[in-house]
Amino acid sequence: MANLKIEEEKWINEGLSVIIIGASGDLAKKKTYPSLFQLYKMKLLPKSTMIWGYARSSMSDSDLREKIRDFLPDEEGVSEFLMLCFYKKGDGYADAASFGELNRVMAEQEHKLGNIFNRLFYLAIPPNVFGDAAQLIKGVAMANEKYGAWTRIIVEKPFGRDTASFNKLNAVLSKSFSESDLFRIDHYLGKEMVQNLIMLRFGNTFFERCWSRDDIQSVILTFKEPFGTEVS
Repeated sequence: MANLKIEEEKWINEGLSVIIIGASGDLAKKKTYPSLFQLYKMKLLPKSTMIWGYARSSMSDSDLREKIRDFLPDEEGVSEFLMLCFYKKGDGYADAASFGELNRVMAEQEHKLGNIFNRLFYLAIPPNVFGDAAQLIKGVAMANEKYGAWTRIIVEKPFGRDTASFNKLNAVLSKSFSESDLFRIDHYLGKEMVQNLIMLRFGNTFFERCWSRDDIQSVILTFKEPFGTEVS
């Protein structure tokens, strides 16, 4: 089948609610929202897109927008992008009533726009509450499958402390979502430095032969940044 252009893809003409669970945290403001802005600038988000932040902190929509504005580039389109961003406070990441209320306010806004709305949940929270959040999303906050909408969930590493804890966490996530709807990611694998290592290995005959698991015990990557993980 020939590759479709973006404007010919089915999802681009449907609605999309992106829900950032843990929106008040360090990861969300430094990584997730700036990445979504880049997608917005490149016109890789549907025209009917809403970006919902959910966390325990007390904030209004305006508070959230001002909080993340400092982490977005001073470029055209920032103000328009921020108007797509909304916030809903909850009592926790394992609180069914809070997730139910989040679902209610999202459904109201989705209905006003009159489109099929898919939902993409991004868990910017500690891995010990991944399972609780996933189960509540499955129970009370899924997209309306009656109209063919899909729900997908993204979890960011770490996925547990060791193999045993990973298997336990993965079993909980797999009960709620199929592999086709569950995405495990590590944003540091997208760093140019890491991607260049791949090019260096396979583009160089000498390194290609000796850079393998048989000859290298471990690889340590250190990113020196002028800031650390900050408490909101």
